[in-house]
Amino acid sequence: MKKIKVISMVLAIVMILSQGLVFAEESYAVEIGGSLVATELKLTLEELKGMPEEAQINQAYTYNSKGGEKTVQVKGVSLAYLLKEKAGVTAEEGSVKFLAADGYDIEPQTLNDVLNDELKFVLAYEVDGEAIDNDDAVIDEITIYRNLKYEGEFSTVYKLVNKIVVGEAEAPEETPEETPEVSAEPVEEETPVEEETKEIAFTDITEDYKFAEAAIYDLAKRGIIDGMGGGLYAPGNVFTREQFCKIIVVALGYELKEYEGQFSDIGGDRWSAPYVQAAVDSGLFVGYPDGTFLPEKVITRQEMALVAARAAVAKGLVDQAKVDKFVMEKSDYLDKEDVADWAGNAVAWLEAQDVFVGIAEENFEPGKNVNRAEAALVVFNTLFSE
Repeated sequence: MKKIKVISMVLAIVMILSQGLVFAEESYAVEIGGSLVATELKLTLEELKGMPEEAQINQAYTYNSKGGEKTVQVKGVSLAYLLKEKAGVTAEEGSVKFLAADGYDIEPQTLNDVLNDELKFVLAYEVDGEAIDNDDAVIDEITIYRNLKYEGEFSTVYKLVNKIVVGEAEAPEETPEETPEVSAEPVEEETPVEEETKEIAFTDITEDYKFAEAAIYDLAKRGIIDGMGGGLYAPGNVFTREQFCKIIVVALGYELKEYEGQFSDIGGDRWSAPYVQAAVDSGLFVGYPDGTFLPEKVITRQEMALVAARAAVAKGLVDQAKVDKFVMEKSDYLDKEDVADWAGNAVAWLEAQDVFVGIAEENFEPGKNVNRAEAALVVFNTLFSE
């Protein structure tokens, strides 16, 4: 009798466990859907590996990181094949969004690019002979690679993608004429340049500062930055907080503000006072808890990054919510852990926009003093580079 009871209990436990397994949600490596998809796909890693030979890709992909150019051997499935042969996509124009499992924001791709044979978008499940594992996640990981469009191109690798949405092409966002949610009143963004403008020429932009030459001349022509007189720009000179206030305020076209005297180390007759007031009113800069502003303090790279990202938000180039999705954990910088928490989102977003190319390569050096060449390049790349 006891034997029968034990057997019955074991059978009951087995049935309960088996039911749990039946109803457990199946884990998919990637899901593909959207308005241009005829058949939605939910594919496991094993299903991707089992795709026919014509769907498989096994080749070297070259990509650029802050540490330089890298090449890896990639095995995976052609995204173009999946969309055309399995998902029934017949359109040639549209938008393809890659959604990452960790919420990291990825710029939409064009359907035309994704279907381009030369770019070869691949859903990679193996890199250099090893399964992909970017962050010890328990999910089956997919990384998407594509070939470079041009030498030196960044942002051709997309990690932890678990959903792909194929839809109609998105209309470009209109840039607001006025800066949103700022108290400083905007004026015309660009300073009109008269036809009879004297040619600007700086004689001290040596080979060491060629990385910023185009940015320096562009901002000088816009009236955002000035030389030092005598044909000199002094690209290696340090840049202070008050100087950065000036170029950001001018770059955004803000009106100067009458100084309210809230900082103990800035008098009403100081040249930078109206620029500081405009920058503070608009939320671009803040003072210190002890009531100082430290106008002559040299600005550091991470401080400059925070202000530059705020300026991009103020200009309507990006939403703050989007900037906040970028995190230093995803950064390619070797010293990413040295970046302060308060600057992390800004640095990561600007890095993804290639703002620091030419300034910071393997390391960001967040506490490093900014010079005049670097300040010009960051402002230009953030606010005016297409």
